Amino acid sequence: MSSSDHHLCIVIIDDNARSLEYLSSALAQEGVEIFTGSNPMEGLDLVCALRPEIVLTDVVMHDITGLEVLERIKKAGPATDVWLVSSDNGDDTEAEALRKGAAGFLRKPIPLALLRERLGSLIEKNG
Repeated sequence: MSSSDHHLCIVIIDDNARSLEYLSSALAQEGVEIFTGSNPMEGLDLVCALRPEIVLTDVVMHDITGLEVLERIKKAGPATDVWLVSSDNGDDTEAEALRKGAAGFLRKPIPLALLRERLGSLIEKNG
């Protein structure tokens, strides 16, 4: 496969449908394939099947947290860039996420410009 045929794969995991829609549309562009999981287990299944370059996951979800999703992804494929997204304003969660290997942490509501700025270089590098 030539580099021009390569598509960047992003998996977004969030149990809030509006957040999934917002993030998907904000990151949609040519050369980027976006897949969404509406719960952590569905998202992890997508990650296992697709081996995406980038994963965005909400922190607070039912069943398992975004921090647990991060740990499972890093154990299975440490090269995947995992970004955590949360409306939690405490610094403890962000510090723990970074300590566990997150590529970054974004606070909701995420301004579109900030999202594109933070992930834009990753998209360009991998695209």
